[in-house]
Amino acid sequence: MRKIVSLGVVAALFVSTLSGCAAQNGGVREHQGAAVGVGVGAVGGAVVGGLLGGKRGAVAGGLLGALAGGLLGNYHDEREKNLEETRRAHKDYNAAKGTRLKIERVRATPSTATPGDTVEIQLTYAVLTPREDVMVPVRESREILFEGSKVGEASVDIEREGGTWRSTVSITLPGNARPGNYRVVASVETHGGGRDVEEITFRVHK
Repeated sequence: MRKIVSLGVVAALFVSTLSGCAAQNGGVREHQGAAVGVGVGAVGGAVVGGLLGGKRGAVAGGLLGALAGGLLGNYHDEREKNLEETRRAHKDYNAAKGTRLKIERVRATPSTATPGDTVEIQLTYAVLTPREDVMVPVRESREILFEGSKVGEASVDIEREGGTWRSTVSITLPGNARPGNYRVVASVETHGGGRDVEEITFRVHK
């Protein structure tokens, strides 16, 4: 079973907060909530919590400009590997390095879309910790740029166990989305554990 955080688009600076229960089943973290925020010329604020293993997460963001009128929809996450498996995949890591974050993959599906389509932006990253019992506060960010200007942003603040995590944010493009290449700048960061950044693009055509 997987619960999903739904992100609705509403007027600027209108904030709604919902809390939900969460469960963990077979490595899947589950939570509910809603995040909102879209403005004219600015990304509106939004804060919403789900509960992940007793730890509060928050989602914030919005769409504007070339994506104004679109919809930030479903956020969900899943742990792909435990800490031991993740350490084996990152042989250059050792416990003396403390906590480290490393993006393994960023993907936009589909990579080519038309107005009205939904594009899923998937982020997979490793949380490397010196011990099993460490919880790491992580900020996931996805910024979308078009012709050099930010047109969307989705940020998630959550506490993660060591392992490899995959999370997805979906974006439904507005019917008048401008054609061209959209850059996605994805990052993960934590205090004392550094920051990692990767970029991809997806294309919108008529």
